[in-house]
Amino acid sequence: MDFKAILFDTRSIQQYIFSGNQLKTNIGASYLVETLFSDALVRAVEEVCGTGSIDEETWHQVVEPDWEDMDTPCRVGYIGGGNALLLFRPETEEQQLREVVSTFTKMALVEYPGLRTGAVIGTVAMDKDGHFRSNAEGKTGLDLLHEELKNAQNTVFPEVSLPYTGLTLSCSSNGEAANFYDEEEDRFYSWEIEMKILADRKTSAREAPAERELLDKLRSVMAEEDREDYLRGWAFPTKFDELGQKEKEDYLAIVHIDGNNMGKQFRECKTLTQRKNLSISIRKKTICAFNALIDDILSCYSDWKFLKRIVRPDGETLLPIRPLILGGDDMTFVCHAKLALQLAAFVMSELKESGICSCGGIAILPTSYPFFRGYEMTEQLCGEAKKRMRQDDAPSCWLDFAILHGEQAPKLSQIREQEYHDVLGRNMHFGPYRVDASGDMPEALDNLLLAMQEVRFGPHRMPMSKLKEMRRVLAAGRHQQIQFKQQLDYLIRSTPDSMMRLPAVEAWRPYEKELWAEDRTPYVDMIEMLDFCAFEEVENSGREG
Repeated sequence: MDFKAILFDTRSIQQYIFSGNQLKTNIGASYLVETLFSDALVRAVEEVCGTGSIDEETWHQVVEPDWEDMDTPCRVGYIGGGNALLLFRPETEEQQLREVVSTFTKMALVEYPGLRTGAVIGTVAMDKDGHFRSNAEGKTGLDLLHEELKNAQNTVFPEVSLPYTGLTLSCSSNGEAANFYDEEEDRFYSWEIEMKILADRKTSAREAPAERELLDKLRSVMAEEDREDYLRGWAFPTKFDELGQKEKEDYLAIVHIDGNNMGKQFRECKTLTQRKNLSISIRKKTICAFNALIDDILSCYSDWKFLKRIVRPDGETLLPIRPLILGGDDMTFVCHAKLALQLAAFVMSELKESGICSCGGIAILPTSYPFFRGYEMTEQLCGEAKKRMRQDDAPSCWLDFAILHGEQAPKLSQIREQEYHDVLGRNMHFGPYRVDASGDMPEALDNLLLAMQEVRFGPHRMPMSKLKEMRRVLAAGRHQQIQFKQQLDYLIRSTPDSMMRLPAVEAWRPYEKELWAEDRTPYVDMIEMLDFCAFEEVENSGREG
């Protein structure tokens, strides 16, 4: 059957979500992206083709649908990954398809301002089981639609924000004309920022749409009897300074986790049924992994003494984490800086248990740091982790991190070159770290966590003054490094109980003699991350990391 089809996409999603420095605008933007196709696109089809003219349920409720059995003029092929495929009956006029695109675009301009979309119209030849038929060149109709959409991304640049209207006041968040007055905040915003704020605003008459959508998403993968009481008494923060930071510990972490080789898995799908089932399966596994993470946080929360407890007037306690992107093959959340390594490793392990290998990046930064720049750093860090992952023959999970302070170079490679090489040009950053490795691999994340626990709270832990000296020496020349190591050895020989020992990590033995081996050292990462770990409270509570 030759279906008429429209393929939609959204562009620059990350920039749209993370460009603001207010968490509530990031939350609202994420909600708008999440609901763009499931809400506005469905309404656009019904406005053009009539109420009830689109089947939006079958694609995600029926495992093996008969694609030729269409009771409505239009049906959703799939929605996911920033894309949406609509299928129409063969007799549908192209002008009607154009009206759908036009109507949807107008809705997006008004209700989703600033969000860039693209659309292409074509024909998809497909059997009832969802198998795509190829042309003489071996390409399917869906392949051709994707190629056309890709070409449009490089040649068509839609203007999605209202131009200046004569108002001279600029929005403090995105620099556009501040043409909307927000009565609750007593401030002027651009229309784009205002719509993001409204998406996460709770009133006496309604729950915040973004909060409702998030809870509905988390509950959707749970047993029905567990849904009503899930997270009762708990809430996600809506401000960056509500993640549990105490005074003088004003740091948060941005964590970005992305599935490995997901594009290849989708390209290998031979049918639309396989593609939409894969999309649904990945989304469910991602949400389940985050739910497991929340359960783990709740079980440990009372032991984390470093957290500032924040209780809202309604009695709900704020969690030290807030998801911003959740679904598909990637996940992004902000959390208390001291929890970042453990939470990222936990959720990546959960994903692997469900069959999804992933890589991640963690940027630790002051709460007031430009948020979009921090997010861009997590993408670069995740990219470094994926580079390391590709060197392995078998599937693996890797994680990299960076600590950002004030004025630094914008690129990760520049920061590493300027701040993480000693005078001999050797690499002082030991990562990326493998999350799913055994302890015999030096780069195993467990070894870094063990080293931090040993050096800070073990029987021969080093005082912080000595650790800071060691950080300085590691950046100096070979002579200073040898002197420092000789001093440590002398103190150990003369005073067996001296608190001057290097951490007892078996896989790091080759680095103990000169602090370096093969032109790299693991000890700088260990020292710098000591301020961003939760081991003191874990030890005091009897837990093991």
